[in-house]
Parts: sequence; structure tokens; C-alpha cells
Amino acid sequence: MKEINLKGTISVSLDDIQPIEIAPGLTQYILCEREGNKKNAIYKFEANSKLPFLDFHEDYDEHVYVLEGVFQNGENDYEKGSYIINPKGTYHIPQSTVGCTVLVVLY
Repeated sequence: MKEINLKGTISVSLDDIQPIEIAPGLTQYILCEREGNKKNAIYKFEANSKLPFLDFHEDYDEHVYVLEGVFQNGENDYEKGSYIINPKGTYHIPQSTVGCTVLVVLY
């Protein structure tokens, strides 16, 4: 039987991450940063909060998983458990009227 190999494994607890308020009611928790300014992060939206500008995806696809609440992109509502891929070249305005928590991975 092969032994496991965990070389390069990264583990982080959300409780140990310094939150960054990027807009009123919108907090970012950076889980890790990779080459090319790719960031994996948790975003917490309070009720009636939104990013105050268009979120452009110029270089990478954005993968969003809704952990709780209802996430909106300016056109559609995505409930808990939804998985969204915003392809390179798209843009939207992340927001939530009821509040939500999402995991975002740039790929």
C-alpha cells in the first residue's frame, strides 16, 4: 500500500484570518493567494450589501459556491448550495438582499 503524500498541503481556519471590509457590509477572508493574483476567498455579505462597482473577470474564470443565504449577481438569485461559474470576459455586481456567505475561487 502506498503512503500518503501531503507535501504542499495548505490548511487555514477562517477564525485565524484577518477580515477585510471591501465595501459597507461586505467582508473578505482570503484563504490563499496563488500566482497571477489568484485568490481563494470567503465573502460575507450582510443584508442589502453589494460590491459598489462591476466585478470584471479579465484573466480568469470565477467559481462561486453559495455556503448560506442568497447570492445575487445583478440579474439572478442563487440559493445555498448553488455553484456558479463566471467565465473569463464576463462581469457582474455581486450582492445580496438577505445576506449570504460564498466561497470564491479564481481559476
